[in-house]
This record gives sequence, C-alpha cells and structure tokens, in this order.
Amino acid sequence: MWRVLRVQDEKLIRVAREKDKILELFRQKGMRITKQRRLILDIVFEHDCICCKEIYYQALKKDKNVGIATVYRMVNALADLGVFQINVPYRLVDPVSAGGQNGCRVLLKNQTVVEFDPNEWNDILTEALQKKGYEGPEIERVIL
Repeated sequence: MWRVLRVQDEKLIRVAREKDKILELFRQKGMRITKQRRLILDIVFEHDCICCKEIYYQALKKDKNVGIATVYRMVNALADLGVFQINVPYRLVDPVSAGGQNGCRVLLKNQTVVEFDPNEWNDILTEALQKKGYEGPEIERVIL
C-alpha cells in the first residue's frame, strides 16, 4: 500500500515538473500562459486523446468558452515546441530528452521504477544486438 502511494506521489510530482517545463518553454517563446492553455495542457496529461476533437470535448466539460481553434493552436504549439507527439493517441514527450537522446524507464511488477541513463541504455541495446550477431552496431534510433 505504501509503495503504491509513493509511486502515485512520484507520478504527480513528475507531471507537475513536466507541465512547468512546458509552460517555461511557452514563456521563452514569448507566448502567454492563459487559463485555457493550462486547461488543455491538463487534459492532455490526464487523458490519452486520439484527436483534437476529443481534447476539445474534454475541455468543454470544464470551460464552455474554449473553442476548437484554441485546441488546434495549442496542439500545434506543443508539437512545434517538440514536446508533443502527434501519433495515435497524442502523447507528451520529455522536452529535454526529445530527439532520441533519452534513456529508458522500466516499471517492474512490484511497482519499482528502474531508470537507465542514455549511456546505460545504449550499452544494453548494443550488448543485445551483439548477442543476435550484429557486431559493433552504432544505434541510430530506438523505436518502441
């Protein structure tokens, strides 16, 4: 029970940090942080939305003044900043590690999180590829 609460607390802290990073990127680009932008960002973090219309409907439940154009502009702004993957479903990516330079996190069945930094992750993958007969590969990109 305690471990589960701790994992949930860690997730909330991580989400808050990621939101702060994204809002800081908006500020650096000279963009205003409006109530509606915050709302849309909250919805993106809370739900796995597969389209802008779904984000829009979630936003309407909380604020009747949100327009569909606002949602599209926000999604495009997030994609332009490099913190948003426009795949199905839309997903946020860590802006610091965007571009394939990130490590890896593994969640074990006992809810323990094991983190590998980019060098460790590269070493693990290189070793696995060598076991499969690929000698000295230089990993260009990992696609999960």
